[in-house]
Amino acid sequence: MLIAMAITSPRHVTSGFFRVHLWVAMGINALAAMVVYMIGSDYVPEVRDQLLTQSILLTVGSYAGAVCWLYEKHKLGRIFIVVLVVLTGYTAWIATPEVSTWDIRQTLIECSDIITSSLAVGSIMTAMLLGHWYLNTPTMDLMPLRLLLKFAAIAILLRVITISIGEACLIMYQSELVNTQWWIFVGLRWLAGIIGTSIMLWMTWVTLRIPNTQSATGILYAATILVFIGELTAQILSDTGLYPL
Repeated sequence: MLIAMAITSPRHVTSGFFRVHLWVAMGINALAAMVVYMIGSDYVPEVRDQLLTQSILLTVGSYAGAVCWLYEKHKLGRIFIVVLVVLTGYTAWIATPEVSTWDIRQTLIECSDIITSSLAVGSIMTAMLLGHWYLNTPTMDLMPLRLLLKFAAIAILLRVITISIGEACLIMYQSELVNTQWWIFVGLRWLAGIIGTSIMLWMTWVTLRIPNTQSATGILYAATILVFIGELTAQILSDTGLYPL
């Protein structure tokens, strides 16, 4: 979400969009800090304190960034967003056990999974939130929303490449996990998270030619739900495997 906000131009989108959704990021990071504080010792004891510190920094940084946008400090606000992107990426890095072992192959696999998954979910969700903002400010230029749709399409393409490689590797090296139930979940993962989401993005793009931002926002709501279903299914599939699905 933060990356999508970073590529959105404040010349075409009002400051309120950035301010409000940095508050959303603040809430998410505050929740993450609470979760790490309460159960971090049981699940990530080695990096619990580091994760807690990172979550608190992200919470404070999100609030500070929102204040910048509140006072129309666009340049400083964008700097805060970029810094938050870097901190979030580092937090995801240290929170992933396979990455922290420094095994080269597993590190590349996990990094590609983290990056492509976050890009897919974040870009589509931010496009939906931006579409909703057009309902509040209908005079805004449609260029930023179209840019986010292109970004989301690229993210889905990268996700397709990642999970295709992951599924091929799992079939070759962990074939004992491949059964009827596995294929059912893989089918759901592709139908909802890839095919269904791609269709929704195409429908949104066509709808913006009218243009009808209200209908486009509704379609993006559906796309957000589908991409979440796909990624949650992928998490279930990847629970016992070594490869992103």
